[in-house]
Amino acid sequence: MNIRIILISLLLLVSFVPNSLAISQNSTLDSQGNYTNPSLGITFQAPEGWTVQEPKKSQPNAPDIAVIAPYSNGLALTSSISFIVEKASGTSLDDYVKNKINQLVSANQSSNIVLLSEQNGTVGGTAAKILLFQENFISQNSNTMIKFKQAVVLANDEFYTITYASEAKNFDNDLLSYGQLLDSIKFVSNDTSSWLDYLSIGIVTGALIVGLVMIKRKRKPL
Repeated sequence: MNIRIILISLLLLVSFVPNSLAISQNSTLDSQGNYTNPSLGITFQAPEGWTVQEPKKSQPNAPDIAVIAPYSNGLALTSSISFIVEKASGTSLDDYVKNKINQLVSANQSSNIVLLSEQNGTVGGTAAKILLFQENFISQNSNTMIKFKQAVVLANDEFYTITYASEAKNFDNDLLSYGQLLDSIKFVSNDTSSWLDYLSIGIVTGALIVGLVMIKRKRKPL
């Protein structure tokens, strides 16, 4: 998994989304800005004015959800918050985060990415690792300093990596929105088997009732 490529690709993707187009894609939010995704087992409240998108899953480690700040002509890159969800498969949170950091450090020679801090925290009442990275991103002979803040959580036997990315000069401006989103997160069970069981019982019960009614009608004397 090349985490750097995923993060940079997301930033470049959302940086040129016109605000009018972004507003038209807010169909996943209710009137209060609440977002719910039962299949991913998560709910949260999007920052006011931000857009929630569900990008096409072109590769396993591509973002499952992207939350994008209002478009601004004054910035080369638009702030964004991305969610990547993947199966834990028995891996501990500490081992997962250690591997994530090692992957970034191994690419540091060419990508100029630096781990600024690592802290323990909580998200949705669940233990989390909070990571802060900075990179001097070079594109078309220009340099852009980018900062990434990640909250990594193990819930529902899955890892949720929630990443806030922005230009370093604008990082603090939208950091509050990221914190508010994290505070609103709730992890819910994404096990649909019980619902399927109830649905199956309902279908069978309905079929039996219909069958009994038809039998009674057939036996009714003329």
